[in-house]
Amino acid sequence: MADALGIAVGAFGRVALLSATESVQDHAHSQVHALIKISGADTSFLVDGQTTPMTDRQMVLVNPWIVHSNDREIGIEPTILLALYIDPLWFGEQGNQIVAGFHKLPFHQVAAEVSPELHSQARYLADQMADFHTEEDHFDPLLRELVFSVLQCSKTDAISDVSSQRNFASDPRVRKAIKIFREEPSKEIDLSEVAKNVGLSRSQFYSRFRLCTGLSPRTYIDTLCCERAAGLLSNPEISIAEISEMLGFSAQGHFTRFFKSKTGVSPNNFRMGHIEVGRVLR
Repeated sequence: MADALGIAVGAFGRVALLSATESVQDHAHSQVHALIKISGADTSFLVDGQTTPMTDRQMVLVNPWIVHSNDREIGIEPTILLALYIDPLWFGEQGNQIVAGFHKLPFHQVAAEVSPELHSQARYLADQMADFHTEEDHFDPLLRELVFSVLQCSKTDAISDVSSQRNFASDPRVRKAIKIFREEPSKEIDLSEVAKNVGLSRSQFYSRFRLCTGLSPRTYIDTLCCERAAGLLSNPEISIAEISEMLGFSAQGHFTRFFKSKTGVSPNNFRMGHIEVGRVLR
């Protein structure tokens, strides 16, 4: 798991300053994702089947909906890292093209060298988050500069000229299923019923969904549940027990284990470290 030293949420998506100590299971995000080491032990991530070290000089890059995990060695010192979860729509029109699935994604490699400028920017932003100094008119330009540096170091712009191998959601039946999933993400969704609703057998549905998205239907739902949970946890008026029930978990303990396994952070720790840009929540 990890300790959330600071989590900023805004129109950009989410930025998390984490102290990672344990492994994180397979998961994915709908956002453009970058992981930058700030200090501590080196570690590595498995991104779409490729082992990728994260060091002082190398960051990990993950395109939307790509499965990744972190298998840490037991007993090593924590890794302090800055995790960017950037909403594609924050990129403007180029982001709209990502969301529309025009076969072009931000990164065409899973790692990139960390320039001295990028490292300095990341450390400064991390210091601001750790001290809860995140005024909105200050945080947004800092983050934009950092994201621009990430794109520069990855030798691409917000949209890569390299086409994705996946024809994302090209099948109208898969698009219909995704619409169902997004209406109200929940662990209670019956995939057999969804398959029947879109006109496919269960086995055909699983096969078509993975072919179009690169993910299983369950991994896709889990991703949406995590993102919905992260949004709900930013509202202190909604209890964790209520969030667990809203997401279809039979017990709060099941939700806690699920969220921690996918994010590395417990729901309570996530809430404790949350910073709403422009207002600090402690």
